[in-house]
Amino acid sequence: MEINQIILNNNLFRYSLHENEQSDQYVIFLLGALQDIESVNLFSRKFSEYLNCLTIEIPGTGRTNPLDSNINIREQTLMLLEFIHYMDIQSAHLIAISYSTAIAVELCDVWPHVSSMSICGGVPGIPKSGRQATKKMIAAAMQSQKEFAYTFTHSVTVNNPDIPRNKAIIRATQRSICNLSPAQIDIFFENSVRLLVHNPSHVEDIKIPCTVCVGEYDPYATVNIVQQFSQQLKNSNLVIIKNADHLVHLQHPDKTSAAMIALAASAVSVKKSLAILAD
Repeated sequence: MEINQIILNNNLFRYSLHENEQSDQYVIFLLGALQDIESVNLFSRKFSEYLNCLTIEIPGTGRTNPLDSNINIREQTLMLLEFIHYMDIQSAHLIAISYSTAIAVELCDVWPHVSSMSICGGVPGIPKSGRQATKKMIAAAMQSQKEFAYTFTHSVTVNNPDIPRNKAIIRATQRSICNLSPAQIDIFFENSVRLLVHNPSHVEDIKIPCTVCVGEYDPYATVNIVQQFSQQLKNSNLVIIKNADHLVHLQHPDKTSAAMIALAASAVSVKKSLAILAD
């Protein structure tokens, strides 16, 4: 896996490009809180089985530099748009996890070349069900990494024996958080503050095909909250993955990746079918 870095207007981007020689279409993959390109490589490779997958850490996410929370989500999205123009991408499907849901929704408002949008475990802002938990996580992040790791995992998971590898995934997630750099903790802090005051733009105007995916037992972005977001979209399918919480992508990676790539894969299949008919 090759990870590239570029600075545009003094803003650092990290990205990987998994190419598919059989397709000229792209999916832009945006990451959730505490994720980086390395941690989602399995998904990037899976998505690239259908089309070119561009996995991006926009400024203030992943292993880039912290971005002050006085820079709002809209401005962060415009940084992404600048990168898209730099890469000369004419159109793309969007896949976004958790935090980056807000970025994806804003991108639909500022860039008319989004072909589809797939969301996992998120709404465009801090969900009502997660506001108190977010405040606790912010406070814990200022105390110690051990306290932050405990607070984060216990805010987004549930103790349910039907969730596969539940205890092992929680322990692994806590260990991973304890190994984060101070800059990554700061990135989480700034992004959480940024989201707490964010108001999404024109969600009801999004007409492209959308998939909104959520874990059945997610205590942070609950099924009810995510369903309300899905219903705001003109052309959306809600996918509820059974026996999962906010860490659904770790508990059910195959189901999650299949749900997230379904719209883009369908578009690729349609284009190939039309090309065959035209020959």
